[in-house]
Amino acid sequence: MTFACFAVLAGGVQQASAKTSPDDKVAYTVKVNSKVYGNSQATRQIASGQTDDYTWKTTPPGGAVSLPGQCASGHDWPLDENGALLRQTRVRLAPVVDASGTANVQLSFDALTPQASPKQDNASGACPPVTASSDVVRFSLALNSKPKTLTLKDGTQVTVSAKP
Repeated sequence: MTFACFAVLAGGVQQASAKTSPDDKVAYTVKVNSKVYGNSQATRQIASGQTDDYTWKTTPPGGAVSLPGQCASGHDWPLDENGALLRQTRVRLAPVVDASGTANVQLSFDALTPQASPKQDNASGACPPVTASSDVVRFSLALNSKPKTLTLKDGTQVTVSAKP
């Protein structure tokens, strides 16, 4: 009978150690689906209370959009190696995992893409038009459960999943 009690206790200890503690890193997968900013996906390991930025830079549809040197507001826009504007999507996750294994997440979304204009006159120094979006969403996500899909104010869908 002592052996049976020990086996039950050992099984309970094993189950308890398999649970995720708030100090463990969790693999968060972020998928972005946007007509304007494109589709992207990445997975990162993040500990509770830390933040991580998922950043994607791609060539906009229709090709590169040049940035004139005189464009004052373009100094912090993403550029390729030739100085042309890139489309950029950035998602910042800030999860805090509670003892029950639920992540309370703050998701920040920032994106921009240049709009190519066939009549754009870069000699004038005018900045090309840019579409930009910014949003902050807070939500709860149980670890190892179904992914959570959020629809942002511009229609972009962001899906987040978490696996311990």
